Amino acid sequence: MDLDKHPVLLTVNSHDPSGGAGVVADVETANSLGCHCVSAITALNVRDTQNLKDRQSTGTPLLIEQMRAALEDSSVTAIKIGDIATVAQAEAVHTILGEYRDIPVVLDPVLHHGADDGDVDEAIRILLFPRATISVLSVPHVKQLSTCGDSLGASVQELLEFGCPQLLVTVAAQEPNKIINRLFSTRGVDREYTWDAFSKQFHGAGSTLSAAITAYLAHGFDLQEALQQGQQFTWQAMERALRVGMGGLIPDRLFWCRK
Repeated sequence: MDLDKHPVLLTVNSHDPSGGAGVVADVETANSLGCHCVSAITALNVRDTQNLKDRQSTGTPLLIEQMRAALEDSSVTAIKIGDIATVAQAEAVHTILGEYRDIPVVLDPVLHHGADDGDVDEAIRILLFPRATISVLSVPHVKQLSTCGDSLGASVQELLEFGCPQLLVTVAAQEPNKIINRLFSTRGVDREYTWDAFSKQFHGAGSTLSAAITAYLAHGFDLQEALQQGQQFTWQAMERALRVGMGGLIPDRLFWCRK
């Protein structure tokens, strides 16, 4: 990684005022990994390290203006798509990404809070999976997005059929004191990544992972190396996580510069 260069990545995500997830996590991760992060805000959340309390989605015209301002002003080399609040937002992001097909896209949809528009899950499947280079999903998110409940493998394959080449499922399996992340393609399981498990609860681990993968892609790493390095960075950030509030620990994205 050439730290004399500062590639630009774009995150399309909501604001989490606790700093655990959302745009704050993306900016911190990007900066820690030698990138500059530009952003388009999809929603303003009221939340702490424990719970989401309220939210207000961004109007679609304003979201479009934010994305176009970033993409037309900077040489963006990777894009992360996170919290999409409405179907109209998904449609707008789909259209804009179609104009920048050479830029790798990491899709990490936020689903746990319940969307402002009940059809957002379907819009993500139909509109955003075909635009993604890699999707990063937890097992619960795979099950929520899929309409096939037979098995994890069947649900993953259903999602891959919407057009995303590969899908990284986090904590796809567990062994004593170990977690296993699995990389799927239409061929099945392409690769497994085994990491030491933590007994602690975190807020923002998934956001850190997808942002780190995006940052390595922005630097020009190939996808396999970006996945490996992104997971390694996230594990180290979780190992040194910070107690900021009364809820989950926040991964320390700047662990490497602290004594």
